[in-house]
Amino acid sequence: MTQKKDIDATSNKFLRGKYAIAGIGETGYVRGSGRTTKALGTEAVRKAMQDAGLKPGDVDGMLSYSFNDSTFTPNIAGELGIRPNFYMDVYGGGSSIEALIGIAMGVIEAGMCNTVAIFRAMNGYSQVRIGGTGDRSAVRPLNGGSLFSRGYGLMSAGQMFCQSFMRHMYDYGTTPEQVASV
Repeated sequence: MTQKKDIDATSNKFLRGKYAIAGIGETGYVRGSGRTTKALGTEAVRKAMQDAGLKPGDVDGMLSYSFNDSTFTPNIAGELGIRPNFYMDVYGGGSSIEALIGIAMGVIEAGMCNTVAIFRAMNGYSQVRIGGTGDRSAVRPLNGGSLFSRGYGLMSAGQMFCQSFMRHMYDYGTTPEQVASV
């Protein structure tokens, strides 16, 4: 009989030194870029590929996140000539990037991809601005998850999480100062 060992989920000993962010690409940070999120995302991924010394055929996975304010991965892949074996567009906020890095490592570990590009593209000044301001004509129609958020004015993380915190304060007597410390 063999002894079963517990898995230490906090250890990174199996992934340490195995993965790297090889290239970074950014667009200019300007007010009113006059460009689409597709153009911004394409430029950023192209620059990241150049920074890493990669050609479109070298990239076989793509990941992105948005809050109904970006373009979809197949649009960027098509512009750059990338043919992904795996792609995923995640609906989420600013804490999504670290999850996408973990997903990228997972799909590489699973043998689904060798090189994954991750991007985020948004026009926060001239289109959808976090918190609900900006040009309303730039907003996509209400659909999917946004039916239960944007339709009720929930346009930012603060607006969405405040309801949970208010409920916690009501149920457990948590003070605003305690919530602020989180």
